[in-house]
Amino acid sequence: MRILLIFIFISLPVNALMKKAEKIYNSGLNAEKSRVISYELSKSRYYFSSAIFAKEYLVRNGSIDIDFEQHLENLILKTGTLTFSQLNESTLKKYKTPSLKFVLGLKQFNKKEIYKAINTLNKFPKNHRFSPESFFILGSSYAQLGKRQLSKNAYDTCIETSTELEGQAENVKLKRYFAIIKETCLIHFARVLFKLNKFIEAKNIYQNIPKTSYRWPYLLLERAWNSYKIEDYNRSLGQLVTYKSPLLKSYFLPEVQYLTALNYYKLCLYDDSLTKIDQYYKVYKPQSEALKNFLIKHKNSHTYFLELMLSPIKEHESLNPYIRNMMTQTRKKIKFNLDLVNYKKAKNEFKYLKKMNNRSALIKVLTAEVYRTISQRTRYLNHYVKKGMFDFVNDIHRFSFEMFNIKLEIMSNKRDLIYKNKKLISNRSRGSWENVQRDDTQHLYDFRGEFWADELGDYSFGLKSNCKTVKKKWEEKDA
Repeated sequence: MRILLIFIFISLPVNALMKKAEKIYNSGLNAEKSRVISYELSKSRYYFSSAIFAKEYLVRNGSIDIDFEQHLENLILKTGTLTFSQLNESTLKKYKTPSLKFVLGLKQFNKKEIYKAINTLNKFPKNHRFSPESFFILGSSYAQLGKRQLSKNAYDTCIETSTELEGQAENVKLKRYFAIIKETCLIHFARVLFKLNKFIEAKNIYQNIPKTSYRWPYLLLERAWNSYKIEDYNRSLGQLVTYKSPLLKSYFLPEVQYLTALNYYKLCLYDDSLTKIDQYYKVYKPQSEALKNFLIKHKNSHTYFLELMLSPIKEHESLNPYIRNMMTQTRKKIKFNLDLVNYKKAKNEFKYLKKMNNRSALIKVLTAEVYRTISQRTRYLNHYVKKGMFDFVNDIHRFSFEMFNIKLEIMSNKRDLIYKNKKLISNRSRGSWENVQRDDTQHLYDFRGEFWADELGDYSFGLKSNCKTVKKKWEEKDA
């Protein structure tokens, strides 16, 4: 009996509100009625349906009050920015409210209209719910224009506002959301410092990103490049070897193999570098060719790649050795997850609309429009997954070319040594503590009895540089 009473309590108001919305709709539409219908549908938790009439109100009307601005903010949170970015720019520009400025700025940024995005967001209020995201877009816009200091300032504000909102949030999921935005801005801030050749400062920023972060596995590669730039090749190799951990099995990145070979090359450990290059050609390139042929078969499909993502991984393990890895990586990406959550919400709402016995004019309109929303998002998500897979194949081929360049350099260097009657010391050993560079925050462990995964990402090789040359003896030359 208790369960039945709870069901009645939840269901009756929703039906009553839908009936009210239908009555208003049947009386003829105008701007104000669109607004009221949007409110009623939102109260019924039909958020995608509510957004249809919210957009209708924005098109028909010329101004909005604080109450409707809060209503828009809630709909953006419930359905995603993609819902309102479908409005044309002239409609979005009519309103100076923060929510729509955020949507407009994001839309312009995605269209590569960088100057427009900056103009839209450069005076965004710091005390708004969408402040962290807006200043992140602003920082990214300035970064694309090469305006590093302005980019740094915007990321600083993003970190500041997201930290404040994280502290104010009472919901655990909301706290985590703002923590992710803060981490994202920290990462982009580090990238700006990297481009400014401020590698030590960038290193300190990267160290502030916790290993629990969804982005942390990708940061290992960025940190390794940063170590490479300060000529700490052993540290770079140590960070890259972390990808061999079973915990990171799904993270195969072609660039990791390239940077590993490059580090060995810089230490003049030519045989190690050539071994890595040969492995790349023998193992990864043929598999990438097979993957490319597989992807091309489905390149024109608007649904295949999303269906692949939503199906159990075990069903597709036999397709290609990289498919599982790429699916796992994509599923862990924040953007994909946020868009996928909204996609599933829309599908759920459509399911309930289809179940309604009352086939009124309003229900027919809502069913058709929400179905159109689902179709658009299906194509959008499918394209996102497809692009990620094709980018992966392109990366393998791109770094294949870079590997070939390293091989040419090694062959050239070896030839020069012969011409100069010199040789490398060839002191290739397992390494020594003496060759490990570290600062005050880094400690040395010999890993006797410890669980090796405790220090993931903090490894360093201890290889000695083999770049010192000596004159060859005559008997060696004669031989």
